[in-house]
Amino acid sequence: MGDMYEISNEVTRQRPVLLGLRSFPPAGMAGSPSPAYQARLSLLNSAVVFPPTPARAVLYDISVHNLSYKVISKDNNERILLNNVSARANHSEVLAIAGPSGSSKTTFLDALAGQIQRKSLKGQILVNGRTMDSNFRRVSAYVTQDDALYPTLTTRETLMFSARLRLPSSMTIEEKRKRTEFLIEMLGLKECADTYVGDEKMRGVSGGERRRVSIGVDLVHDPAVLFLDEPTSGLDSTSALHVMQILSQMAIKRNRTVIVTIHQPSYRILDTINNFLVMSRGNVIYHGDVPQMEVYFNNLGYTMPENMSVVEYALDIIEKCQDTHEGLASLVDCQVKYQQSKEALMPLPLGSPTNVPQAIDTSTPAFATSILSEMWVLGVRFFLTTFRSRLLFWTRVSLSIVAALIMGSLFFNSGYDYTGILQRTGFFNFMLVTLIFSSNEGLPIFLRERHIYIRESSRGAYRTFSFVLAQAIVMLPFQLLIAVIFSSISYFMVGLVAKASAFFTFVLISFLSLSVANSFVTFVASVMPDESGGQTIVLAVSAMYYLFSGFFVPRSGIPMYWIWFHYLSTFKYPFELLLANEYGHLREVMWFFGVDSKTVLNYFDTGKVLGRQWINYTVMVSFIVGYRVLFYFSLRFFTKNLRK
Repeated sequence: MGDMYEISNEVTRQRPVLLGLRSFPPAGMAGSPSPAYQARLSLLNSAVVFPPTPARAVLYDISVHNLSYKVISKDNNERILLNNVSARANHSEVLAIAGPSGSSKTTFLDALAGQIQRKSLKGQILVNGRTMDSNFRRVSAYVTQDDALYPTLTTRETLMFSARLRLPSSMTIEEKRKRTEFLIEMLGLKECADTYVGDEKMRGVSGGERRRVSIGVDLVHDPAVLFLDEPTSGLDSTSALHVMQILSQMAIKRNRTVIVTIHQPSYRILDTINNFLVMSRGNVIYHGDVPQMEVYFNNLGYTMPENMSVVEYALDIIEKCQDTHEGLASLVDCQVKYQQSKEALMPLPLGSPTNVPQAIDTSTPAFATSILSEMWVLGVRFFLTTFRSRLLFWTRVSLSIVAALIMGSLFFNSGYDYTGILQRTGFFNFMLVTLIFSSNEGLPIFLRERHIYIRESSRGAYRTFSFVLAQAIVMLPFQLLIAVIFSSISYFMVGLVAKASAFFTFVLISFLSLSVANSFVTFVASVMPDESGGQTIVLAVSAMYYLFSGFFVPRSGIPMYWIWFHYLSTFKYPFELLLANEYGHLREVMWFFGVDSKTVLNYFDTGKVLGRQWINYTVMVSFIVGYRVLFYFSLRFFTKNLRK
């Protein structure tokens, strides 16, 4: 293999060809964009929606030097995912990362995008010659391979919400709307602009259109650096070409740095890419531009067949060599020597910390808008997704009506006797069970929102505080509606005390019970990303809360070593309030054989609650706030889309 290390001086002295600086695409090239698509590309120069880049705007070059990443598998074996990877991504260019399955393309992209904990990486990742820090996310965007979108929002609404969150407050709503319409036109989404995004359960836009919506969400704020994981996956050949052409034009005309992972690009897509990083099992097999790739492998003794893409050619070589350790190792060694020979002719070594074209822009604020603006936009979005979600809205409304009718007819017109006590107490008990346990069906919705939150917040779209508070506020009127519907039907059917103050107190207790349950479910959704696991935790803990509520065993009968569970029970406080509200208004009633309302309250150990209901209300509000605070801390500090 010694002669394979000899790379011709002619090749090593060639500077990388900036393909993007030539006429694009070449005149007469097969598959040139249609006039409609050329009109889309012309929008990139629009001074209205995307002002021209100022002459002194910061440009971003990313250089990587000897980056390594190892993980420990379940069987305690060390696995090397990145092995001394060195590469460079320049502004005004598109760098494509290619390789067979398992080559660590996405892992390398995650490392560049800051999605892997820095302490787990060895080597250097430099931005404009300086070590990458957390501020880099302000000027970058990361389009993941999975589409984390709200299915009940239309394409236009999805992009507009992103614009209102990611674009600065100095821009007017009209300017943000123009930016949104520009993206819709540029990405070819005009025909589905008012169609729901949809998902596997809800019919909406096609898979290719959904992919372009995901790209548009992260393009809306015109990031200086754009990372895309398989942006052409799920697209037909024409749509894939158009997406890559748009990315290439953004890099060229707006001096952006674009880094993508790609799998076997077509001939036409190759012309949109400036440089390739070909990887195999975490090793660099080739790093350079497309014209040099064929020459490079030819000098290693490989001959490319006719009618074959140079990238396919490289991947075929890798497939043949990676089955044997010696074969892959020789390719890696060849690339190391090749890069060393190139660096010897370059003014500065690859990844050199002294190669600083410009300083990093630290003037960009961490978040585009204020907390109040974020809360308003997120609140409107939460409202729309909640109202349009049949699972969370119409099912809950229907369930509250049906449950109220069933319980109202079962405990109909309760009397003022021993049976009346049993009916009232049983109604209060089962009412809380229905209200609290029915909140569990919202878990899948919250898990979807959690996934979207991780994607959006990881790139600095908004503050965690705004997300948590907006969600809590939007859910309040929905919970109040459920409480009013249930109370208005069941309260009078059961024959509870006919006083306005008692009825509205009943509504308040129902509302607080729903709010506590909702806060608890959202907290569980933040710590349990799996739906089945989350349902198990919610049901198990709620069942224990119900057991220790004081209905089955009065407080005086609960062993001391379990009394703490009684005071944590979310059933205890509303149950006591319901008893105090009903029997407190019926103090003069003799139920049977000299048993009055105070005796009934004392039997359930709730006699002390009468006249001190504010304590129970305070505890319930504390539960609502407490679970929301835990929800915040879980999202803020423990729900990270970071690989260790």
